[in-house]
Amino acid sequence: MNYIIFQKQKVSVMSAPESVINVIKGNGDWHRGTSVQQFFRTMSKMLHAGDFYEGLPRERAHTPPLIFLLICSIIFTILSSIFVVEKRIFFAFAFFLNAFSTPFITAFILYLVAMLLCKNLFTYNTLFGITAYANIILLFSWIPGVAGPMQILKFCLIGLGMVKIGRISYLKTFVCLLCAVMVMLFLLQLLGPFLGRK
Repeated sequence: MNYIIFQKQKVSVMSAPESVINVIKGNGDWHRGTSVQQFFRTMSKMLHAGDFYEGLPRERAHTPPLIFLLICSIIFTILSSIFVVEKRIFFAFAFFLNAFSTPFITAFILYLVAMLLCKNLFTYNTLFGITAYANIILLFSWIPGVAGPMQILKFCLIGLGMVKIGRISYLKTFVCLLCAVMVMLFLLQLLGPFLGRK
């Protein structure tokens, strides 16, 4: 009887270091460690975006990229609001809404385009993960004069993610992105009157 109890205690003691190692490594699981720790870990991995995207599973839950996107959007909103003098709360809400919603819309448009040009290679979850992580550029887009180049970099990161995960050519990726951008521009023109644009 004592031997059985000892064995159970031994198993629990042996499993503790393994859980600690998992927290340190992360292994792409946001349930291990804190969200902030995983955020900084993902940031460091995105310095080698090709390897990062290549290591992502084709199917993954919304939670990890969603939390990463949320933190990036909050940081972008806080830093962008520094330059606003009047109606700061209104503009802060607008900044956050734009930063947080754009990857969802981009992923949806890319999903529709991918269904036509490269069938059965991407799911919406996969494309959302790619676009959400590509929005790491939000950490720099608040700097005056940097937003334009950062948007170009974002689409480069999205294209790189599609190549690494979908195993498609750079040419087909470029065509998918070009079609998606054209659709987005068309929608902006269509919604222009409702957005207060002439």
